Amino acid sequence: MVTNSEIESAFELLGKLMELHGENSFKAKSYLSASYNISKLNGELSEMTSEEMDTIPSIGVAIKQKIQSLLSTGHIKLLDELLEKTPSGVVEMMSIKGIGPKKVSTIWKELEIETIDELKYACLENRLSLLKGFGEKTQKTVLENIQFYQKHKNKFRYAEVEQESLLMFQLLKKYFTDEEISFTGEFRRYYEVLDKIDLLTSAPLEEVMEMLNESQFDQLQEIENTIHAKTTEGTLFQISFSEKNNFYKNLFITTGNEVHVEDVKKRISDFDSKHFSSEEEIYQSAGLSFILPELREGINEIELATENKLPQLIEMKEIKGVVHAHSKWSDGNNTIEEMARYSMKLGYEYLCISDHSKSATYASGLSAEQVLQQHSEINKLNQRLSPFKIFKGIESDILGDGSLDYNEDILSRFDFVIASIHQNFKMSEEKATERLIRAIENPYTTILGHPTGRLLLSRIGYPINHKAVIEVAAKNNVVIEINAHPWRLDLDWRWIQFAISLGVEISINPDAHNLSGIHDIYYGTLAARKGMLTQKMTFNSRNVNELEEYFTIRKSKIGSMAAKQ
Repeated sequence: MVTNSEIESAFELLGKLMELHGENSFKAKSYLSASYNISKLNGELSEMTSEEMDTIPSIGVAIKQKIQSLLSTGHIKLLDELLEKTPSGVVEMMSIKGIGPKKVSTIWKELEIETIDELKYACLENRLSLLKGFGEKTQKTVLENIQFYQKHKNKFRYAEVEQESLLMFQLLKKYFTDEEISFTGEFRRYYEVLDKIDLLTSAPLEEVMEMLNESQFDQLQEIENTIHAKTTEGTLFQISFSEKNNFYKNLFITTGNEVHVEDVKKRISDFDSKHFSSEEEIYQSAGLSFILPELREGINEIELATENKLPQLIEMKEIKGVVHAHSKWSDGNNTIEEMARYSMKLGYEYLCISDHSKSATYASGLSAEQVLQQHSEINKLNQRLSPFKIFKGIESDILGDGSLDYNEDILSRFDFVIASIHQNFKMSEEKATERLIRAIENPYTTILGHPTGRLLLSRIGYPINHKAVIEVAAKNNVVIEINAHPWRLDLDWRWIQFAISLGVEISINPDAHNLSGIHDIYYGTLAARKGMLTQKMTFNSRNVNELEEYFTIRKSKIGSMAAKQ
């Protein structure tokens, strides 16, 4: 039976969709008015006669017919037609307080945004405030309302739950000082997207449950020797119990994926009956060098551990500079000097500034004249901030045909060029791959930015032939970035090994639009480690002098090539 509440919602959605698509405004308002009046009814429409419906304000013949259709079939034809031509994410956006259908229409058509997460990302990049009719205050309100709307979502990006998870860990350590406690599962493996946070403890579960009852949880229950605790923010913790003498065995079993765990277990004949004092002892018993938690994915880590060939993974301290950052010249929140001084404060040796290019009108991309003005500012800053160095770059839009959006005279003035796709994402794999390859083959392209354009939990990204793109990058000596923003982490870590096997360097780039964004290098490093990236193959592990030399030699080669043509 269709309820008044469902009918009310259907007409509200119909009215909003009419507004969204610029349909007859009078009809749109009449549907919204009908929705409002239905919400005030005491009796159920399903129990009313046709004559009784006629007495309801704003319910005319056409609307009554739609009500009767909904009651008999569960559908309204016009509503179904409008939903069919509207992306589900755009429909969901209309649920966000503070942005009505007309504003959603502008966001959808002007910024090509089709999901709430894309909209949230645009707010964080300061793009929404640049749209006519919006502004910083609206952007801030929209962002806050999105965060409120999403707090009960079932999946989370690693960065979104890391701090909350550490607080839970610290809480357990505080109460159970003599017990073993560790993260485990995908969180311990630094998975980019999680549906829960797993912990393992030797503390008695009844005592853990008693302690958690004193804290604020929306849900708290014990299921099969595991506590399920859901916070008010929607984060699900699963806390499992292990006897102390089997703690490290169970930590090993619950950390790695099934393929990894079973492969190691079969190498230890008495695994089930044996007690281990550490995870290192487990791997030693299996005849393997120790495998770090983030590598336990059942790919090729056991084969490498058998031959003692696991690489020394990149560490944060080995990243010497900030590559890929935006300033107030385009859509950043800070000046170049502020970004540079903050990078210095964090111990970095250089900042590779890369504001948006002229085609990125949505992000206040730089005209050719503005590029020259910015370079003049950077020259002055470099004199003041030496030995810290600001390198002159651009994040150049890859146009539909794969070309970059400046002529050679402008491109030749940059120390480096990051080539990225920001528009026209709806492409076949063949088209997207062809577009990227042409950009990579442009001699001025230094780095390929966020290769698939994905936004985790929001946008899958355009399909590409990763092997073909990476092979062309290797041939043209083009670096590929891991965009370290925790919503991107693109290049996906699963392709890093293939890239470095062909000699392609990886740059861990924060894509920072403000000071705090620089810290995202941390999340890029976690992803890089999962892909077995080493310091040697990390582009921005070069110190400032090494990078300056790299850029000088590269530009010299491009100049020589141009002279021969």
